Amino acid sequence: GLAVSLMSFSYKRGVPRSVDMVFDCRFLRNPYWDSSLRSLDGRSADVANYVQQDARFMPFLEKVTDLCALLLPAYKEEGKSPLSIGFGCTGGQHRSVYICEKLLGRFSKNMVNVQLRHRELN
Repeated sequence: GLAVSLMSFSYKRGVPRSVDMVFDCRFLRNPYWDSSLRSLDGRSADVANYVQQDARFMPFLEKVTDLCALLLPAYKEEGKSPLSIGFGCTGGQHRSVYICEKLLGRFSKNMVNVQLRHRELN
């Protein structure tokens, strides 16, 4: 089957060489600028709530989900495995981490092998 790897990263450290597709999350509200959220990361409920308040968040998540639903079966047919999808933001701590966490939940329902890596948190 198709193995999918989701990776969050910081543009400050560069785009990972191993990713097949990259999505930029820097247009979303940045929790870094809220001092109560700065030390947290995208796995925190407080950060999640903050990011979700951006009116562009849900349409972005839905469109990425729809695009992946279109592309992943085609990648599987072509024998492309693993497929790596990267999500970047400024520091790789908040927005990209949260989006990867959300997509992990969505993809895990439909795929057997989904891996998650938060490059800047490791």
